[in-house]
Amino acid sequence: MADAFTFDGLLVSDSLQERIADARRAVAQGRTDVAAGIAAEVLEVAPDCLDALEIRALCEIDRGDDAAAEATLRKAIAIAPSRRWPYGDLARVLLKLGRVEEAEQVARTALAADADNADAQALLGSMLNDRGAPFEAADHFRQAIALAGPHPQLLTKLGLSLVRQGRLDEARPVLESAVAADADALEPIAYLAELEERLGRFPEAGRLLDRAQQIAIANDTDVDLQRSVLLARMGRAQEALGLLEGKRRMSGAALLQRGRLRDRLGWYAEAWNDWISGKAALAEQGGRSYPAAEVKRQADQLAAFFTPGRVANFPRAERREGYAQPIFIIGFPRSGTTLTEQILASHSAIVAGGELPFGRELRDHAAELAGRETAFPEGLDRTEGGWPERLRDRYLERAEEYGLTDNGGWFTDKMPLNDMWLALVRLAFPDSPVVLVRRHPLDVLVSVMAHDMTHGFHCAYRLEDAAAHLALMDELAAAYAAAGVGPTCVLQYEHLIADQVGETRRLMTSIGLETEPSQLRFFERETVSPTPSYAQVREPLNDRSIGRWRNYAEQLKPIRPIVT
Repeated sequence: MADAFTFDGLLVSDSLQERIADARRAVAQGRTDVAAGIAAEVLEVAPDCLDALEIRALCEIDRGDDAAAEATLRKAIAIAPSRRWPYGDLARVLLKLGRVEEAEQVARTALAADADNADAQALLGSMLNDRGAPFEAADHFRQAIALAGPHPQLLTKLGLSLVRQGRLDEARPVLESAVAADADALEPIAYLAELEERLGRFPEAGRLLDRAQQIAIANDTDVDLQRSVLLARMGRAQEALGLLEGKRRMSGAALLQRGRLRDRLGWYAEAWNDWISGKAALAEQGGRSYPAAEVKRQADQLAAFFTPGRVANFPRAERREGYAQPIFIIGFPRSGTTLTEQILASHSAIVAGGELPFGRELRDHAAELAGRETAFPEGLDRTEGGWPERLRDRYLERAEEYGLTDNGGWFTDKMPLNDMWLALVRLAFPDSPVVLVRRHPLDVLVSVMAHDMTHGFHCAYRLEDAAAHLALMDELAAAYAAAGVGPTCVLQYEHLIADQVGETRRLMTSIGLETEPSQLRFFERETVSPTPSYAQVREPLNDRSIGRWRNYAEQLKPIRPIVT
């Protein structure tokens, strides 16, 4: 909130300023009813007084009247769009109401009005972290730190976003600085423990969790969920489950973890119930739902536009020399895309990029070139012929910012959403390999239900939505392939498990590189994947997850017609 008596040009009497000061004292004393009454008096005389609006919003928030607070804050923004405080308070009200997308838009509007707004930078970073966009989140936290200084909370959030990217070497000193700045803060120690667990350094992770537990107890909480994950990694599933059994209140993440442990121990009905409950809790908490009709409209529109005849007449961008080139890995989440990236990145000429956000940005840039959002994709017919090069250049500029274009070879981009915009990708990078990873759809869906993920327009929070999106993406992939802009290689997960050497060689032949021995020992790579599969891809290939769906045949019955 603002801390000065500013009225933005309004001439007010000293008595009104005194009343504002009285109201602020009342707020500080917890007498918000008195403060609200004073604010109302001032607004009767000066309806656009920002100080009075600020106090009224504070009081409305305090008494839980979120609708009134939203209206007050929006009025304050309309009166003084350059002022910072209303944006932050409005975004937080919207987050409380579960209106996450609106809150993110408010933060972006705040930064458009004032890019030096450190609070908006941090807020947007937190929201991006929560929706699985750690690359962009880290950018905003860095800007917030540059503006406000190395506050331990900002360092902690930056460290988390780096952990989520798999950039553990960069995350460690950031989190250690946060701990040094505030030794009693729980989060940075817990994130350091997660970092060590991801690296397979289990004793170090355990010691950090012991330290975190002491802080947690003092704050009437615990680190049982994180310790459960660590014990499961150590092969102590029964102990891991024991930490979560009997808890009265469990977060969505804890329910998913308990379900995974019950699945491992053969308690399949109980595991499924945990996953359903956990997904529902996470969806409600994050305000996430799958906009089925809108996604289908977009997919149908893309399939109808990128026809064989039209695609044949579109220009293709030439390869931009001097830059490493992307290898696109597409496929439904939990289909084996992380494993594929791990195999590819074990080659000396390939760097792992992870789940890069550039594909969606490329699509948004294509909409700009088409004229406007409502003109996409049809407006591309009227766009000047060099537009694929402009898409290519925008993508490579972003990749350069991430340090991916310097090695002169290849880097991977395994963002699942790229399957939606594959036609644009192929026109911008006609010489780049595109690997489509497939797996038995029912095995995919079981794994999707066991993990939290925001990809695919939030389809993963209900089984029916995940199945519908999987089928829709298969239809779109077929349409793109028929138009000549489909994948360059299809890798079947089950075939890779059965014939690692042969399928790896076939994969590398499709890229134009020789297979290297290290690719058959991909699990020895020191770099840790940032996806939920980070533990699995540090093991040799095995067939444990093949046919797993049969344990849930009854639960999968309603959606089998959708995906078969």
